[in-house]
Amino acid sequence: MIISKSSTHFNKKGYASSSISDIMEETGLKKGGIYRHFESKKELTIEAFEYSVQIMTEHYRQAIKDKKSMQNRLFAVLSVFQDLEKGFPLPGGCPLMNGAIEFDDTSSELASLVRSSMIDLLKFVEGLIVKGQETNEFSVDVNAKQASIIIISTLEGSLALSRLYHDSIYLDNALDHLQNYIRSFSI
Repeated sequence: MIISKSSTHFNKKGYASSSISDIMEETGLKKGGIYRHFESKKELTIEAFEYSVQIMTEHYRQAIKDKKSMQNRLFAVLSVFQDLEKGFPLPGGCPLMNGAIEFDDTSSELASLVRSSMIDLLKFVEGLIVKGQETNEFSVDVNAKQASIIIISTLEGSLALSRLYHDSIYLDNALDHLQNYIRSFSI
């Protein structure tokens, strides 16, 4: 319960700007109840971020599990960002982007975790493209690493704009563009 509620709070309000008092309010626990489970706020923030990544990883897995083609799997990745825009499975947007923005100028342990998690997401998308190339669904002329960077950067940026302006048009336009981009991979 502490990690789940903290994860939601941090994802909506930020890690650095959140206090233990905020977490006490979210969980209904006293300070001792929190520190009985975590030695420090840093430990709690790391575990909460890791929990958020687990939630997102499972959401990606569920999104692609019934999709046979790599194109449909990539489209399912796009749909995860539609879910995030609606506050599902985590309110507050993408925890990777939120962490990246908050910790881009630091060398903290959490910054390293954010970077590592973003690399995992990029490699996941790259892997889907490579698999599509191996099964002759996608052209081998597609640079899978470059394409994964374009896809994730476009998704993260358009989600941020949609959240900033409380208007899904930014994400919707990006999704339309990315669907056409992904279709262009096909042989």
